[in-house]
Amino acid sequence: LLFLISILLFPFQIGLEEYLFRGYLMQHIGVLVKNKWFPLIFTSILFGIAHSANPEVGAIGFWKMMIFYVGTGLLLGIMTLMDDGLELALGFHLGNNLLASLLVTADWTALQTDAIFKSTAEPSMSIVGEILVPVLVVYPIMLLILSKRYGWKNWSERLFGKVTEPPKEDYKIIE
Repeated sequence: LLFLISILLFPFQIGLEEYLFRGYLMQHIGVLVKNKWFPLIFTSILFGIAHSANPEVGAIGFWKMMIFYVGTGLLLGIMTLMDDGLELALGFHLGNNLLASLLVTADWTALQTDAIFKSTAEPSMSIVGEILVPVLVVYPIMLLILSKRYGWKNWSERLFGKVTEPPKEDYKIIE
């Protein structure tokens, strides 16, 4: 039952976040500032702030969790820019939330479900083991694997290039 509920409802939640942060905001801010790097950083910080009300932020610490959430926002943003689409970010985000609801949970997390494994321990995430290793080691390895799989080239242009405003079409009003 939890699997069915998760499969039905998570796409709405992650869809809203990804279409808002990586779709709408990243594109429109890019057009305003005429580059790609600022919207990537800005929307990643907003992604972290949007998750700041989660219970694990209070349990583990604001700055530790912001490193994790902003780092995850950067990963999702880089996936979006490099692949020129939201599909990988949507898939990663969905997979992450499914694992957090179905496989592992704790009383101090945002997804307090009847997961297979439930931690009864108090939160004690170390800055190195559970925060920096995923953000600085695992995420770059994931990007490298995705880069090889999808043939991503021209990283500097895709991440730091200029953004030009799309051409405005002249629409004729039909009377």
